[in-house]
This record gives sequence, structure tokens and C-alpha cells, in this order.
Amino acid sequence: MKRGSEFVGIMEGALGIVIYLIPIVCAFFIVTWAGRAYHEGHKLFVDESLDRPGFAHSEMVTITEADASSAFAVGRILEKQDLISSGITFAVKAKLSGFDESILPGTFILSSDMTMEQMLEKLSKMPAVETEGQEGSGETGTESDVDGSSETQKENKDVWGQF
Repeated sequence: MKRGSEFVGIMEGALGIVIYLIPIVCAFFIVTWAGRAYHEGHKLFVDESLDRPGFAHSEMVTITEADASSAFAVGRILEKQDLISSGITFAVKAKLSGFDESILPGTFILSSDMTMEQMLEKLSKMPAVETEGQEGSGETGTESDVDGSSETQKENKDVWGQF
């Protein structure tokens, strides 16, 4: 009988340790997930860019017709090119801002110092670079056609630090 009581004692000790560890493990996961939820919410509601203006990089982003129909797909593309930190947050931001249905296909020049809101506005306008197969009404699709090349020079100065 002694052996059976030893086993019961070991099991009671192990159960006691597990009972004390469960709240600690749960608290760890709650704090970790709460922290992540806070950071995602912060990125969603506070309009910040990924990089500061002096440390940003610019990328040429091509959005296909299929990608343009999904803000989540566009967010994944931007996340892969290191322009935003979260594609999911970008998709939610597009939905909340009303841009989820207005993203256009084409090739765009985006910078990591742009906020998500600025990227969404740019993605919902005529692309900066006309891709093959696009038919227009004689327009080249650049924003600088309206007022000369000053807008392009300003963008180059902002993005590349030239001029």
C-alpha cells in the first residue's frame, strides 16, 4: 500500500504545480496578445508611416486587375515590398476609409515614408506609370501632366534626395 500512496502524493504534487502554472501561462498569453492587439490598433488609427522621411525607400508597385479587387491582396504586396508593416492592417484601414472598392490596377511609385492613408489615396487615382495594354484617352497617366514636370521633380527630391 505504501507504493500506491506515494503515487497519489506525486500526482497531487504535480497537479498542484499545474494548477499554479495555468494562471501564469494564461497571463503571459493575455499580455502578449493584448500588446499585439494594441500595436495593430495603434497602426490602424494613428496615421504613421513605416519610415521617417530621411530614411525611406521608394518602390515601383504593380497592382493587377485581380489584386485591385482585394485590399488584402494589395496589402500583402505592399508588405512584401517593405512599404507597410501589416497587410491585414492595410486591408482594415482601406475598409474603414472607404478605399477598399476604389483601388485601381496599374503601376505606382510608393514610398515607405507615406502613411497608409496617403498610399490608399494614391492607389485610388490614375497610376503614375502607364503599363502596356492600358488604353487611355490620350493621357499618359502621370500626375505631372497637369502642371508640368515640377510634381515629378518634387517627388524625386522627396524620395531620392536628388536635386
